[in-house]
Amino acid sequence: MTALPGRPQRPGQPERPGRPLHPPLTDFPIAAYVFAAVFDVISAAGGDRHSWARQFWHAGTFVLIAGASICVLTVLTGFRDLLKFPDPGSGAVRSISIHVCVMVAVFMVGVGDIAWRLKEYASASTPAGILVLSLVAAAGVGVGAAYGGALVFRHGAGVAIAGAGAIARPGTGAAGTAAGVAGAAG
Repeated sequence: MTALPGRPQRPGQPERPGRPLHPPLTDFPIAAYVFAAVFDVISAAGGDRHSWARQFWHAGTFVLIAGASICVLTVLTGFRDLLKFPDPGSGAVRSISIHVCVMVAVFMVGVGDIAWRLKEYASASTPAGILVLSLVAAAGVGVGAAYGGALVFRHGAGVAIAGAGAIARPGTGAAGTAAGVAGAAG
């Protein structure tokens, strides 16, 4: 591989694999789905009798729209990183499949939630059906994020240590140093 874009390769320096683009983009959509659900719960608890309930309802709408917008980039970069994923082990393929399916389903629930929100935007507080959608999306994003984390921390996706002592970790498609693998085993 070559040096990172915009960085020249220095003579004598080992080549570094390109960094995955997907992980840094995941934080905001995850937080947005969770905060939208929290704001909706607060709004629903306030009901029609409190003026602040409408403010939380609208805040949840704005946060969800922003999160879904960034989510589009997150999905695209995740697909790009998937294409560059080195020969994964069978456990990694299962985690990738579940992660992709859950996160795309969460995105579709989020888009449906946004459409319904825009239709009911004049409501004084979060309608019950939208509250349910928000809670489903927040729970789903938690499950999908757990599988995404397993890809990094269990299967070594996007983790490569360049250098002379790199060895393969059996069944994961990941590499580590001999000292790191021996230290982990002890």
